[in-house]
Amino acid sequence: MSKRLMTVLLTMLTVMLLTGCNANQKAATEAADGFLTAIMNNDKEAAAQYATEEFMNSETIKLMDPQYLSDNFFKEMNVSKEDLDSEAIETVDNYAKELVARAYQSYEIQDVKVQKNTASVTAKITLGYDPEASSQISDETYELISQYQTEHYDELIELYLEEGEKAMYRKLYSDLIPIVIGKMQEQIVSGGTSEEKTILTLEKIDKQWLVTSLEENRKTAADAVSEKEAAEAAAAAAPAVKESAAEDSTSAENAEEGSTSYEYAAEDDTSEEAAAE
Repeated sequence: MSKRLMTVLLTMLTVMLLTGCNANQKAATEAADGFLTAIMNNDKEAAAQYATEEFMNSETIKLMDPQYLSDNFFKEMNVSKEDLDSEAIETVDNYAKELVARAYQSYEIQDVKVQKNTASVTAKITLGYDPEASSQISDETYELISQYQTEHYDELIELYLEEGEKAMYRKLYSDLIPIVIGKMQEQIVSGGTSEEKTILTLEKIDKQWLVTSLEENRKTAADAVSEKEAAEAAAAAAPAVKESAAEDSTSAENAEEGSTSYEYAAEDDTSEEAAAE
């Protein structure tokens, strides 16, 4: 083989490799772009065209569903929606919807790396809220909880003694959830926007590039919602009220027992006097 022919073949091979690499990079970029656009529009059906079925059923995608976030909040509280009034349920549902609606406001693909049948796409995401700020339970919120406990303490104690623990918790949670979640929702609205780096991993499956995972350089969506912290804050007054109610109940029973014992003692004294006469 002549030197000239060798040069031509090497050149052709290089061009073919570069063309194939560029084609894969373009296809992977288009898949990532399509997926992010669908997520930004909260269109999971469209997103599924650019991702594997396994990833679309993952926790990452579920956390982009308002209903899932709302249900998870009540799960963290270990309370059924049936045990709450409609205002408390609606407050949590609206908060979850607000989070999802403000999540992905815009994005910019910054880097695409392709290696054989896998690709890594880095994108800068603009969020419509600040996850760090919105995930914190403010001192003001705790003060409102403390104030509620003080103002409604006697009412909760009476409810516990007359109707039981379940009735007390229904009243407590139904009143506190709108307070806690309402304040967190205010923080979302007033907190401004933020940016994060998101890395999407894609695989070429049956000649199609599909998203298989998504990694964010921030707290997870679950943490951003702060379900556990919010649930704990909403329930902060419950143990103390229940304990005090139990103590009051015990004290009342002891008082009754003491009164009965006194009556028996008085009867014994009367019997002794009569015997002496």
